[in-house]
Amino acid sequence: MDVRSRRVLILDTDPDTLITLQHVLENAGLDTTITWGKAEACQAVETSPFDLILIRDHPPELNAAAILDDLSYRGICAAVLILRTSFSCKDAEYFRRLGATGVVSKRDPLAVLEHVTKTLAAMQFKARSARAGLVEARSYRAAS
Repeated sequence: MDVRSRRVLILDTDPDTLITLQHVLENAGLDTTITWGKAEACQAVETSPFDLILIRDHPPELNAAAILDDLSYRGICAAVLILRTSFSCKDAEYFRRLGATGVVSKRDPLAVLEHVTKTLAAMQFKARSARAGLVEARSYRAAS
């Protein structure tokens, strides 16, 4: 999968996590933007489109559920992965119900990269499938 020109926003308050994830993702050819707080992340999202947003779920300011709700309210359709230090299947299901594409351990940068790559590949596949469906519909209408 070609990840070049894919834009990823990373939201976390831990500088080590931000730098590590930025380094890993940029080495994979992704364009990253790092933010320290919700206000800064919301401003970045409003001024520039992102394909994927990585959010550290850490109350109170970085409450992922509130951020997912805010993104939905604003009509921003970027995929969202939740970064946690630890999580259970119940946590992962909770965040998926809220609209996140998954939950990944922020302590494992390679797992984050794998999730990001899979998520972007799935988005690319869905976009191609949607375009193919439009082409088929147009061809069908033109032939009728």
